[in-house]
Amino acid sequence: MNAVTMAHCPSARRSSRGFTLIELMAVVAITGLLAVASYSLFRKQLLASKGSEAVTVIQAIRAAQEAYSAENHVYLNVSTASGGTLWYPKVPPRSRAAWEQSSHLDYSRWQALAPAVNRPMLFGYLVNAGEPGTTVPAFQPLAAPIAFPSPMIVSWYTIQATGDVNGNGIFAKYAASSLNNEIVIENEGE
Repeated sequence: MNAVTMAHCPSARRSSRGFTLIELMAVVAITGLLAVASYSLFRKQLLASKGSEAVTVIQAIRAAQEAYSAENHVYLNVSTASGGTLWYPKVPPRSRAAWEQSSHLDYSRWQALAPAVNRPMLFGYLVNAGEPGTTVPAFQPLAAPIAFPSPMIVSWYTIQATGDVNGNGIFAKYAASSLNNEIVIENEGE
């Protein structure tokens, strides 16, 4: 093919033009949509991962309760201040709070239970326990509370955790008991 013939061939002209403005805008728009979608999914996973603190501490408290019970033949009622409603290490903070809170009214009871926790917390915790014949107090944070027989026929304990992991005023809520290995979760990642 000579130069005169190539100049009049439509396919040769199209291949040398590159991208049109519309094609470039479509690529930018698609890339933007993918970036927004991936950021929102990443953010949701990041917030949900903060809830792993509550699950880890609940498991540590469970282990500590079982160890305490093996030595003393009773579960330890840790949260006794303010009628068993005073969160530890403090009222659920919006920022991390040190686990050791010597000014807390239940501090000595938390020291006696000694769960394996040694880092700052985003969540506040309540641990109530009782002997057979006592009644389990209502779970504070749960919209759909766990049902227990009343009065209880065995020794029991309950663990509650709540925290505002992203500062939006919606509290993630976790609850567990000695009666099963389940952890009830509401508003995880909120």
